[in-house]
Amino acid sequence: MEAFPEESQWRLLTSAGLREDFQAAWIEGGDIGEIAAGLGVDPATTLECDLATALRWSGADACTPVIWMGRHSPGWTFALVVAGSVLDLSLPDRRVLDLCYLREIDEFYGVGGLHDRTGLGDLRLKDQGDEDDLDPHLVAVGRVTGRFIDRDWLAERRTLCRVPVGVMAS
Repeated sequence: MEAFPEESQWRLLTSAGLREDFQAAWIEGGDIGEIAAGLGVDPATTLECDLATALRWSGADACTPVIWMGRHSPGWTFALVVAGSVLDLSLPDRRVLDLCYLREIDEFYGVGGLHDRTGLGDLRLKDQGDEDDLDPHLVAVGRVTGRFIDRDWLAERRTLCRVPVGVMAS
């Protein structure tokens, strides 16, 4: 794997339609059904779709958290919050790389635990910052998970899920 992706990770995401707040988590584990169950998702209320379809939910009722989740790389699942408030997507006994960007105040909260990891010192990671500081964190996540975001990744279908209110809200 290369040390840097071919394209800016954040630019790829925004060109795919991310225009609002951004909260995503890379959850260790490849069994999406098991991870969804851990988040309290009812499998009867899910929809397989692409990112463009998932993002149409971004204006949905803020009281009902909605995530778009699926395979990121072998051993890692990706979850993007497309509607609702900021969620705690941590699960017991799983490593979770969580990144949150609040566009209204132009502030992000970096992925915890990355500063101490070997092989990431060249990225100059910050705990907090603005939109310009997002890409290094996305590159770091790509290195840890073994896959950067690319156009093929963006084209993949994943599962749109409603997270029961109160189950994971923080």
